[in-house]
Amino acid sequence: ADKIGRRKAFFISTCINLIARGALLFTVDPATLLVLAAVAGIGEAFHGVAGPPFIMENSEPEERPLLFSLNSMFIMLSRSVGSALPLVWAVSLGVPDLDIGAARWVLIASLPLTLAALAPLGFMVEKRVELAHSFMDLFMLKNVVNFGSIAKLTLCSLMVGLGFGLATRFFNVFYDLGLGATDRQISAIFAFGALAGAVAIVFSGVLISRWGRIRSIAATQLVSVPFLLLMVIVPMLVPGLPLVVVFFLLHDAFYSMSMPIRNQLSMELTVARERGTTAGMNHMSFDLGGAFGAGMSGVLIGAAGAEVSQGVAVGEFVPAFTVAALLVVAAAILYYVFFRGWEARVTRPAVAAVQAG
Repeated sequence: ADKIGRRKAFFISTCINLIARGALLFTVDPATLLVLAAVAGIGEAFHGVAGPPFIMENSEPEERPLLFSLNSMFIMLSRSVGSALPLVWAVSLGVPDLDIGAARWVLIASLPLTLAALAPLGFMVEKRVELAHSFMDLFMLKNVVNFGSIAKLTLCSLMVGLGFGLATRFFNVFYDLGLGATDRQISAIFAFGALAGAVAIVFSGVLISRWGRIRSIAATQLVSVPFLLLMVIVPMLVPGLPLVVVFFLLHDAFYSMSMPIRNQLSMELTVARERGTTAGMNHMSFDLGGAFGAGMSGVLIGAAGAEVSQGVAVGEFVPAFTVAALLVVAAAILYYVFFRGWEARVTRPAVAAVQAG
């Protein structure tokens, strides 16, 4: 993205993802599935890395909170629909929730939608910005100017990713083995969770205007923590699914509000030729944190109780969820400590200009 431009990176990412996911749906060989899943992941990474710089460079400052929020909101809405479609398909066809044939046709139906995503690229006029001169400059990080800011952003993203891996990636296991939810219930819960996140994201721009970026990031992440802990503590006192679902929706709503603000912050802290690299570092650290956190969570859950195949009590998720909550709190504190001074510096000139006007 920093070498060939954002628009070309979008096109390449969509093509890679389309080909890999299309092939993925017509094989059952485990090794081939892993390879194609990795290739599809590369395509998704291209898209995720090119997106924030494109929004930043093709918008005015007053438009950015709305555009970053809309981008995150549509991602969450697509997840909501994607979580609900297999359930709707299974109910309409009268087949089991985990019927392989039905699931495959749902996923095949998604391929034309991915292909249609190429159409808007034909109408995009990309604003020219300074890019890296060569791929060697990228590999040697010669395009990077703000090393300190990027390192801080990467550390914060790593902390958030670790928390994500420890808890969020195990939500389906938690509902299934810990609470005994059915596949249909889990699909519905995830669909409504993504929808709650999408609705909450709409208000992220309001938070920025009132509290600023840094306080908004810290506050939304901190507020999400009690609901994460309540998800795992309350079922030990009051058995049942409804209360847990309420806490899950509230957790997802507040956690999601920080997503567009974090993306906007990372782009405003950097210059054009390093923005793709910055987005890539953030993506990489989050994904690596998520992978390592998931491994840690499996160890913590296994150490707390019996084998997963024999069922897992709700209390056995407490250590993993608690560590995840602490990591989210740590990330919120780091965002505030690292970047509150930067926001104060960039805010003063804007306030002075408004007052002078």
